[in-house]
Amino acid sequence: MAESTVIRVKRDGQILLADNGAGHTYTIVREPGDFAYTVPDYTIVNVLDRGVIGTIPMIRIGDEQPMTGSFSAYLSDLGDTAGSYVTLMDIAHRYASKYVETNWVSTMGANSDVFTISIQYTIDGSPFGEADKTITFPFCVFRANATEGDPNKVAATFTSYAVRPLLT
Repeated sequence: MAESTVIRVKRDGQILLADNGAGHTYTIVREPGDFAYTVPDYTIVNVLDRGVIGTIPMIRIGDEQPMTGSFSAYLSDLGDTAGSYVTLMDIAHRYASKYVETNWVSTMGANSDVFTISIQYTIDGSPFGEADKTITFPFCVFRANATEGDPNKVAATFTSYAVRPLLT
């Protein structure tokens, strides 16, 4: 099948946050549609000959870098004081003894003391007779900050400790 000819818009995207094995998930709703990500891959080591690049550059593969991303959402709920349901802010802050801290399992499992999740970004292809396509960012450290306004907003960022996203 050839590359799609349909230009995608923000209405086509969906963001999902998941714990280890996707036993717990949270789909972002009430959002402006500004998901962004960067895949820096690896650094390039540029070896200069007395400060000169030269006719043929001396370049090598350097250190791999983690991926980063961001999105925003409209603030609807800070969290559940009883700890019986999940909110975006609870995932970001893991409130003591609340839902995420007591139920969600890090995608790192027992391999680290750093709490990570997976983030999936899906483009809906069904309106155009195409399959949905999803990129998954594994092992994400997720952070978010809230800002008051009309409406109140959540600015979320993540760092995925992998070199490239998975495409399915």
